[in-house]
Amino acid sequence: MKLRTRFIFSHILPILLIVPLIGVALVYLLETQVLLQDLSTNLTEQAAVIATVAHGRSDIWTNADEAANFIALLNQQVGSSISLLSANGDLLAATDPVQADKLADSLDLAQLESGRKDVILKYQMGDQSATIFFPIINVNNELVGIVQVSDKLDSLATSFTRLGQYLLLVLVLALVLGVVVGLILAIRLEKPIVAVTTAVSEIAAGQRTDPIPETGTQETQELARSVNQLSEQLRLLEATRRRFLANIVHELGRPLGALKAATSALRAGAGDDPALRDEFLEGMEQTIVRMEPLLDDLSRLHGQILGNTILDFTPTPLSDWLPPVLLPWRAAAQEKRLQWQADIPSDLPTLEIDPTRMAQVVGNLLSNAIKFTPAPGLLTVSAGISETEAWIRVQDTGPGISAAEQKKIFEAFYRSSEHRRFPQGLGLGLTIAQEIVLAHNGRLVLNSTLGEGSQFTIYLPIEHGPLQLDK
Repeated sequence: MKLRTRFIFSHILPILLIVPLIGVALVYLLETQVLLQDLSTNLTEQAAVIATVAHGRSDIWTNADEAANFIALLNQQVGSSISLLSANGDLLAATDPVQADKLADSLDLAQLESGRKDVILKYQMGDQSATIFFPIINVNNELVGIVQVSDKLDSLATSFTRLGQYLLLVLVLALVLGVVVGLILAIRLEKPIVAVTTAVSEIAAGQRTDPIPETGTQETQELARSVNQLSEQLRLLEATRRRFLANIVHELGRPLGALKAATSALRAGAGDDPALRDEFLEGMEQTIVRMEPLLDDLSRLHGQILGNTILDFTPTPLSDWLPPVLLPWRAAAQEKRLQWQADIPSDLPTLEIDPTRMAQVVGNLLSNAIKFTPAPGLLTVSAGISETEAWIRVQDTGPGISAAEQKKIFEAFYRSSEHRRFPQGLGLGLTIAQEIVLAHNGRLVLNSTLGEGSQFTIYLPIEHGPLQLDK
């Protein structure tokens, strides 16, 4: 069964159950509270008139024939069933003797002897009637006879035929209106759900590209929003996967090609010359050395994805820790004929950090700055503190990074195409660096202007504890 059919039934079935029940309840209330009450009122008026006439006919209470004649006379003028009973409840005459005997069994003589009428209303299956027992009291306040008038509800049904037709029409219109409203609501509720279902199927098949409209109820809007977010995340993951494969092929293809060429040359006879053999072997060794950072980056990223990277936090005086970390990078900058400037205060605080992994972050920032700053550019390293944070800043006078690329620079496997700032590597260095800083409950901030250089700043909290990476 389709979702729309289920929704339609879910809206219509309650109406199909409730509307007939309402109709039955209305008919019951109409018959018991209106028709029977009106019938009782009319019979009471008839009984009062008959009692007035019978009050001056003392003979009908002692002579059954006179009572029968009196009933025959009244029967021509009154359509209801009439009976005359003696003071002790015995039947004297009646238009329907059988029915009169049955009704006489429910007679309350004590109430009638006190001068009060007795009203009996019945609303049962097959018996919907009203009966009035009206007492005849003489001048001595004695009960001399009883007038009984009864009638069934069927006798008044014709008077309410048009009202019943109107009631039936209203119920039918309510049922039709309920069905139409239920159908509209079912279609409106089904439409966004079907759109989400179709989108999920297309995403599973790798076909979904456009976001689905976030319409409908609050729940369906949230569902559509979640599907759109899932689709966008899958798209980004797919783009990341493609970049990763392209980078792997590019970064590993070249050195492996060089190693293959060197191996072929050695097999072809180049190894017979010791000097040439040593040159080839040294080149092969350097190629392998250059491949090691790529493998290290992949290993670290794999560990972070699996959640098994654990940092070794130890109290570390920043003023004592940072200068030795900078020494090899200072030599690398001077070798490239770059200007080097370092400003490391001696009163930096002691922080709970992993010194080895944080040195990796600083080294990554310095490596990029040295690699992409042309000589005789300036490379500046500084550090300091604010009220809540300590900071380490690496600034260069390189080509800078555009605003558009600054939003993507920390994404895994991203490599810049503008000015080729990051033309080599897998695009993992800054991603791993940012993850390490975040694991220290800190932040890594980039400020750069295209053509004027870049500035990376590591902010580490002074009082707050670190955030563990193990998951």
